Amino acid sequence: MDIKSLADLDRLEAYIGKEFGKLKLGDVLHSLYLLKKNSSDLRPFMIAGVSLFAIRFCPPSNASQLINNYDIRFLIDLSNKYYLADPITFDKDLHDEFIDSNPVFMMLRLVSSQFPFEPGRFSEFSRPSLLFHEISKQLQGLPGIPQFDFESRFQDITGVSVLDFITTGFVISAASQGNFAVNRSYFKKTRKQGISIPNDQIVRDILSQLVADKFNLIELYEKRKNTDRRFRMYDFNPLLSYPVIKPCQNKQFSTSDKDFIHAPVPELVGSRISTGIFYQMYNAHSTKSGNEFSDYFGYVFERYVGLVIENCVTSEQLLSEEDIRKFYPTNKGKAPDWILIDGSTLILFECKATRFSRAAQAIASEETVNSSLAQVKKGLKQLSSFMAACQSQVQELERFHGCTTLKPILVSLEPLYLINSTFFREHINSLLADEGVTGLNWQILSVDELEALQPHIAAGFKLTQVLNDLLTKTFNDVLQELSSQTQRTFAHSFLYQKQEELYQRLDIPEAHSSTTRAKRF
Repeated sequence: MDIKSLADLDRLEAYIGKEFGKLKLGDVLHSLYLLKKNSSDLRPFMIAGVSLFAIRFCPPSNASQLINNYDIRFLIDLSNKYYLADPITFDKDLHDEFIDSNPVFMMLRLVSSQFPFEPGRFSEFSRPSLLFHEISKQLQGLPGIPQFDFESRFQDITGVSVLDFITTGFVISAASQGNFAVNRSYFKKTRKQGISIPNDQIVRDILSQLVADKFNLIELYEKRKNTDRRFRMYDFNPLLSYPVIKPCQNKQFSTSDKDFIHAPVPELVGSRISTGIFYQMYNAHSTKSGNEFSDYFGYVFERYVGLVIENCVTSEQLLSEEDIRKFYPTNKGKAPDWILIDGSTLILFECKATRFSRAAQAIASEETVNSSLAQVKKGLKQLSSFMAACQSQVQELERFHGCTTLKPILVSLEPLYLINSTFFREHINSLLADEGVTGLNWQILSVDELEALQPHIAAGFKLTQVLNDLLTKTFNDVLQELSSQTQRTFAHSFLYQKQEELYQRLDIPEAHSSTTRAKRF
């Protein structure tokens, strides 16, 4: 069925609904799970997309009935046709609107519909332990830091502690990697193995944050789907908020050993425990007058990025903004969050807990993209201001007068897809030029990219050289080259210790490797 008009898309969606409606939700999810085990071609975004169609159109399963397996490759082919369609190929108005725009906008829609379902697993449980527990505690009561008791505020909205949430999330993620179904008996069995997961009440409270049934997921989907239905293939997928599905309608998961839950894309549990906590807190504390959490979290994120950079340092010198302000007061101008001094090179870091908005990812009009770039533009302008002061050799920055190379780096909380591509660089540079900033050879790294580089840089590869390589090569190519030369893995990362502490909280013996431990779940 070719899609040549909006009516064709309507007919395809109706046909998909009819075909999915013939099967039970649990049967489709189980068939998809088995197919995924035997097919490397089935991408996570398509697994999530097929799961969403099953949620929307399949009747719920019944815990008292067996779960069946069917050949659903036809349903996957239909879903593939739907999700890979783009409205500019069949809508003349949109075609005319986008044809003269920067091609990166259409590319952004495509990657934003796929990449979030393939989150990096490098720090999915280590990072939140540092961000939301340790650093938040360290900042309590410090002068100049907004007062925000993260632990108590988190417990107010979830009923559980941050560490219990992270630990239990890890257990559910590990269980979902190798099992289709997880039920109450799984947690009983895990405790009998000597693994110290929280008690049943805490587990229930955490599951209520991670698990939703068909009707709750549909409600969230309807609430957040695109109002412009020409872009329906880029609708928000509720699995990003609730990565675990309860396929059966009868009885609650907590009261029936026969009932079960299933994570179609287990990696999403990790991202829900990490960046998901940030957005859960952000949404809970948003008001028309502002957001006290985001004001506070900027300091947490800045401290965390500094920790990552600190663990990259070999012979270089690292200065925090607090260090910089000792000789360059605030009345003199903007200062970066961190400076790494490597001989005659200054690497200037500005940290921004920013991302592309849903509208930018789903519609990608120039207006929505530009709105999402506000914090990026602000951060780059701050770096440009400080660089100008250095190049003007103001007296207070005398210690930098001998530095001939300045590298401005913005670090984001989440990946800003395609941001360093040629097309995006041209667009951002034009926005900066409109405000009088030109010739700024900026680079943007997400914090997970910086984390992935850390063990290799700590092995002796200079960050300066890595940044130079990233100007002409993709991040994945650079990372692969570093890995082949250093032979370092996550076990060499400073974050590995946090993962070890998580195993200790669960009373999993240290003598086992991480892989062996995971098999115990």
